[in-house]
Amino acid sequence: MADHEQEFIQLLEKNRKKIVKAWLQGIVNTYPPKTSEFLTNQKDQFANPIGANLARNVDNIFTELLQEQSTEALTTAVDGIVRIRAIQDFPPSGAVGCFLQLKTIIRQSVGTQIRDRSLLHQLAGFDAKIDQLMLVAFETYVQCREKIWELKAKEAQHRTRNLLRRKAGVDWTVSDSPEPNE
Repeated sequence: MADHEQEFIQLLEKNRKKIVKAWLQGIVNTYPPKTSEFLTNQKDQFANPIGANLARNVDNIFTELLQEQSTEALTTAVDGIVRIRAIQDFPPSGAVGCFLQLKTIIRQSVGTQIRDRSLLHQLAGFDAKIDQLMLVAFETYVQCREKIWELKAKEAQHRTRNLLRRKAGVDWTVSDSPEPNE
């Protein structure tokens, strides 16, 4: 790792708590005010599993972004956040847009130091990692929404089958796999 890259990572690591805290608060602020207040103030992980999940996964994502190569832990942490947001009342951009906040937070937290130390090239590289993070988040969001629609379709089929069975005495089943070609 080049000296400037190492210096950039050390700068982020030194300011980790401040960055992660601001990013978590930014994500929490995307919720309605009362929910946001609860997620911020309720520290018991059992009373506030969503808040605990957000805190843990935001920290894990930041850890992964600081590594030269991220691991499967990045996808797992992203999934932990997006899976919840995919079933809540967020539009797609709101469900995954919270990951882009990290760019602004880094600039607000250490932007002056980045400029003073001539680390703008390293910041651009880190921005590219955040862009990749967004792609992972979007892909995860789409997979979650597809699963939701799949479950809704199966439930509708189940209700229709039960209705037909009850009202008309018809036993109707829908196969999960397509009919084989003959």
